[in-house]
Amino acid sequence: MVYEWGMSSVTSRLASARQAVLVRQHHLGAFEDPAPRPAFPADPVMRWGRWGLLPVSSLMRVQTSDPVVAITYDDGPDPEQTPAILDVLAERGVPATFFVLSDRAETYPAIIERMVREGHEVALHGIDHSRLTEVPGVEAVRRLREAKLRVEDVSGRPVRFYRPTYGAVGISTFAAARALGMEVVIWSAWAMDWLNAPVEEVAARGAGALHPGAILLLHDTTDDPAAAEAGTLPTFSRAELVRRILDGADAAGFRFLRVDNLVRLYPAVRSVTVQRPRPHLPFH
Repeated sequence: MVYEWGMSSVTSRLASARQAVLVRQHHLGAFEDPAPRPAFPADPVMRWGRWGLLPVSSLMRVQTSDPVVAITYDDGPDPEQTPAILDVLAERGVPATFFVLSDRAETYPAIIERMVREGHEVALHGIDHSRLTEVPGVEAVRRLREAKLRVEDVSGRPVRFYRPTYGAVGISTFAAARALGMEVVIWSAWAMDWLNAPVEEVAARGAGALHPGAILLLHDTTDDPAAAEAGTLPTFSRAELVRRILDGADAAGFRFLRVDNLVRLYPAVRSVTVQRPRPHLPFH
């Protein structure tokens, strides 16, 4: 199925662009750093280059002092971990945004249907976990278009957000995502849950990195062949991980929104990301 974007969507995008905060990526702080995050310094390059850089910038977080965050998941759905995660989210009344792979979505359509039924947002991560920056631009565009249509066919909903695998995105991918009506979303906090470690350690890192307006990166599985080959796949329960992160977030007074509602209510904080944010940490 194909979804058309009308003039109201164009007008909304222009208004959002005027409100957006454009920053250099290193001004966001390290994604695992404990809150609070540093204030953004005045940057004449970002100010004067704003309208040229915005079209190739990614959503990193939103600008607010309100204690609101978005929980996001990559690489799923997984037949064991994802339903258990959904159980915890349902128990706690927490919405999330799931960046899914179309191959997996078609394999496990009932899980996608459950996400939609329980009020979560289904977004796009790709066909599989291959890196689109390593294929020709025309092929990257073809894959992105195909993946979007396949996920929409399963979910019955338009896909509005795209997170490139590894956070690696090039100009052609940006152009394709925008032409297909999708916003490119990265993150501003992570738990580093693609590495095997005690669940309490990973949860403390994820909860500690939360800050007002954060987009938290988590995984309902790790669909990365390199991680499997390296023998670093996590053995902890991802449901237990999110339960512990939610406990920490609740204690700090955070509320949870899906990505679409986060950007609807608050100005976007954007950064130019033409390569993956942290190239020395490969498994996400």
